[in-house]
Amino acid sequence: MKKTIRLASLALALLFAALPLAACRNGNEDEKAWTYERSADLPDYATAVTLNTAGLDSDFNETGRGYVKLDHAVDGDTAHFWNNSHTELLKVRFIAIDTPESTGKVEPWGKPASIYTRKKLQNADKIVLESDIEGSANFDSTGSRYLAWVWYKNKGSDVWRNLNIEILADGLAMGKSASSNRYGSTAAEALTSARNEKLNLYSGRQDPLFYYGEAVELSIKSLVLNRESYSGIKVRFEGVVTKKSGEGIYMQAFDDDTQQYYGVYVYGGYASLAPKFLVPGYRLSVTGTADNNETFGFQVSGLSFSLINPTGDDVKILEKDVVTEPRVVDAQTLNGDATLENTLVRIEGIRVASVYTTVNESSSSKGAMTLTCLAPDGSAVTVRTAVLTDESGETVTESRFASKTVSVTGIVEYYEGSAQLKLLTLADCDFAD
Repeated sequence: MKKTIRLASLALALLFAALPLAACRNGNEDEKAWTYERSADLPDYATAVTLNTAGLDSDFNETGRGYVKLDHAVDGDTAHFWNNSHTELLKVRFIAIDTPESTGKVEPWGKPASIYTRKKLQNADKIVLESDIEGSANFDSTGSRYLAWVWYKNKGSDVWRNLNIEILADGLAMGKSASSNRYGSTAAEALTSARNEKLNLYSGRQDPLFYYGEAVELSIKSLVLNRESYSGIKVRFEGVVTKKSGEGIYMQAFDDDTQQYYGVYVYGGYASLAPKFLVPGYRLSVTGTADNNETFGFQVSGLSFSLINPTGDDVKILEKDVVTEPRVVDAQTLNGDATLENTLVRIEGIRVASVYTTVNESSSSKGAMTLTCLAPDGSAVTVRTAVLTDESGETVTESRFASKTVSVTGIVEYYEGSAQLKLLTLADCDFAD
């Protein structure tokens, strides 16, 4: 209890001592800081096109048109939906629009666009996806996201509204081949209207949710203990890379006062030079935008890299080949100490009681496993693996873990409020039997 009180007091002290108070905002305050209502005098481009309502009870991924249920909105032009039969989670990129970024990196007007799309979809009574090609669904250039027109009806209304065109009309997106598609002429008119009326990102005004100031220099501890307050702020900190995961890394730094490590996830994006900097064992100086994101959790993104003409905001390599030993913890500490989030730990002698494998064909996590384990004291421990490969390059399956006793080194993460240990490579797991 003393430790909990001490950390809480420390967090409050840091909040008031180190943070520009004008920048303190959470998600609800973001929505209050930016509000928008379209003038009734402007044309309603969202209803200037008509949805073909034939075959809406079909699955969009099979026929190119169908009812869906919202899983979650990712940003202004991307959302995930369940198909009509609830058999596949569809990652969808909206056709004809390109909203400013608000996840991988944060750009001016990205957060307002994200709020706008999320509220439209969450308040919708019914939602339909429609392909640009009649009769079949198609993917974007990544091969992992469907391209679609998104239609919705509000409660008590019989009118279908085209969300893609509505976003263009309200000045929250740039056009992306806006005129060369099924509803091209209307989409182009909506975009022209937004520019002429100087709406939102075409207004010439600053985005009220974007931080235009200089980077705030702080420690990882200060950042993660005050994550809501720093969300949307450009920050600069130092730390050691412990693990790489996808396009991002986990970094941590030791705090002398509390004698423990604090960690944060940093998204590197798809920058060509990122792999040269984001290497486990490197101690880095990182500048990026903090984001307490509803979908991805807390992260820092928007990094820049340079080998020839570095700027003050570029990632800098301060030291190489730094060895970071994982903190050895028991099950109760893993499950009960929230300050371990995003740090490297090891738990020993846990027995795998059951294994669940992700089988969703459309998920990048297909083949990843969730191990429900029991510690020596009987406490439950959850281990979530990446898609693992063995020494021969074959995908590791459930049989490798079933009923085994293991010791695992990984990153502490939270899923639906509960701690789990993320196992990124098979080499980080030792088998006792």
